This record gives sequence, C-alpha cells and structure tokens, in this order.
Amino acid sequence: MRFSSFFTSLLAIVTVLSFENPDNNNYSLSPLEISKINWEEQVFERSLKNQIARQISLYKKGLGTNYIERLSTLIIHEGKKYSYDPLLLTAVIITESSFNNRARSNRGALGLMQIIPATGKELATEVSVQWQGTPSLYDPAINITLGAYYLNKLFLRFGDLGLALEAYNHGPTRLKGYLKKGHRPKRYSQKVFKNYNRLLSSPI
Repeated sequence: MRFSSFFTSLLAIVTVLSFENPDNNNYSLSPLEISKINWEEQVFERSLKNQIARQISLYKKGLGTNYIERLSTLIIHEGKKYSYDPLLLTAVIITESSFNNRARSNRGALGLMQIIPATGKELATEVSVQWQGTPSLYDPAINITLGAYYLNKLFLRFGDLGLALEAYNHGPTRLKGYLKKGHRPKRYSQKVFKNYNRLLSSPI
C-alpha cells in the first residue's frame, strides 16, 4: 500500500544497479533520460492531483472551492513524505470525515482526519507544528500534517498497515488490549481499504 509509481521504481532500480556495479557505466542515465523521467513524473502527479480534487469535490467540505487544489496538493505532499500512496490518505480522510472540515465525532475527534485534541497537541510538538489549541485541528493543513504523521508513527510501531489503521481508529492502547485478548479488529481498516480500492479503480 506504500506510495509507488513506475517512474520512482525505475529510478530505484537504476540506483541499486549502480551500487552493485560501481565500475559499470551501462546503467547511468543521460541528462535527457533523467529529464524525460522527471517530466513524466510531473505529468503523473498532475493527473493524481486532479483525481484527488475530483474526489474532494464530491463531498460537502465546509471549505471554499479554492481549497480543493490546495488539499489535493497537501495530500500528495504528505503521502510522499511518508512513502504512502496519496490515494490511501485520501481514503482515510473519506472514511474519517467525508472531507467535512467541521466534522466532530462523539469522542471529540475533530477535522478532516478526526484527531482528538490531546493527541493533536502531542503530535504537534513532535513535528514542530504551531499549536494554538483545539481550533488548530480545523485548519486543513495542520490536520492532514498531523494525521499523516500519526498514521506513519502507528505503522512503524505495529509494523502492519491494517493494525496501524485500527490503532488510528481505536487508539494504540485500546488496540493492544484487544490483541492481548486474541482479538484483532478489522472493521475500520476494511472500510479504508474498500475506499482505497474504489479510488484505485477510478479513472485518473
């Protein structure tokens, strides 16, 4: 489920081959080839941004229309930062809030990625985001920045994307309690994966 594309994979293969054959120049790319790959990556990213923007436009966001492009750009940026497919982050946001920026859960989680204020304050310290109290979570940029970081933190902790998603929903302490009792929750992660698969099958 991690972020990947043909072009980044190609660069990775070339890099590995270069390390394996340091004296062999057959695998080096010419400036023209590098330029072509960079151009194709830009085209792919623009298409991805448009796809995410179309998804955002389907929901009542509680934000101005000028936010759609900014949100799609931010989702791609945060996805790439943690090597996640931006469509996966999009699926998490759809599952959490349906892109309703003013969403509030019955447990007090707020905003696009439904972050509890106490957790948000702790995460903001870890990623050096300026925290100005609960209203910070209604700032889409802060909310997505903290949510993407938190999901990655949980993935590194549990080593499994499904478990990381369940921890995101239930909380890591509660999830550990379930696991100790031999119960692995799946309902939330299955919802995210269902939305993710739908996004993957939608036209770019």
